[in-house]
Amino acid sequence: MTSAPVLPAIRAAMPRLNPSERAVAEVVLTRSEWAIEATTAEIAAEASVSTATVVRAAQRLGFRGFPHLKVLLARDLGTAKTETTEGGSPLTVVRSFFADIADSASDMVGLLSEEQVTRAVDLLAEARSILVAGTGVSSPVAQDIAMRLGSQGLSTVAPSDHLDQLIRARLLQPGDVCVVVSGTGATAPTIQVAQAAVAGGAAVIALTSFTGTQLTKLAEVELVTPQGGRAGFRQELDSIIRIPQLILGNALVAAVAARDPEAAANVRARVLEVVGGELDPQG
Repeated sequence: MTSAPVLPAIRAAMPRLNPSERAVAEVVLTRSEWAIEATTAEIAAEASVSTATVVRAAQRLGFRGFPHLKVLLARDLGTAKTETTEGGSPLTVVRSFFADIADSASDMVGLLSEEQVTRAVDLLAEARSILVAGTGVSSPVAQDIAMRLGSQGLSTVAPSDHLDQLIRARLLQPGDVCVVVSGTGATAPTIQVAQAAVAGGAAVIALTSFTGTQLTKLAEVELVTPQGGRAGFRQELDSIIRIPQLILGNALVAAVAARDPEAAANVRARVLEVVGGELDPQG
């Protein structure tokens, strides 16, 4: 279901739902604006059902899962407008953007746990090989993370082509790691890559903005960094920025280097030799 309006489609499907699933559908119908921002757990609590029922209801309605339903519902109702900067000068817009990110920085790390971060760093540092995957605006973030992991001496690739990602993911084995970058955690090509990696026995590390998604359920480690501030599910779809994942990726590389400072220094010295050789001596 991708083209039909969501709310009429849900109403039409109500007769074939069981009572618990119908309760979920009623929440979406009666509190549509709220449902776009709500988590699976919040929908479940509102409908007095389990989170599994929320997922099952979304699938019975023709969606891949609850995040997929939310994306299409946001499409139908319209994404939120950017606040505060309309009519401002370009510099005002830029300053406002930076200020909002700075104000929300503490919120970005609020869902990270010591256990999950430590596990991610251990997996990366000890990996035989690493595949970093991302689709659309997540692709440049994936490539940046891969380059920085590679500069630490880790065997890392980040192909931009989806089919290349999928093939490489399916060839991964136990001892390999697949880092998957996805803001919503619900993009179909990204989910396919994660599924292929899991099928081969590789560990999946998810860098995403939302909990309870199909991606986080596939991942051995989920590192959730919401945008914070005013940002929510609608803003995630509207602004399509990946600043939290980009910062987190760089921070993980720093944490990997900190595990063995001497080895990291040796690698850095060799990297600087290469970088120095590329600089224009006349510049």
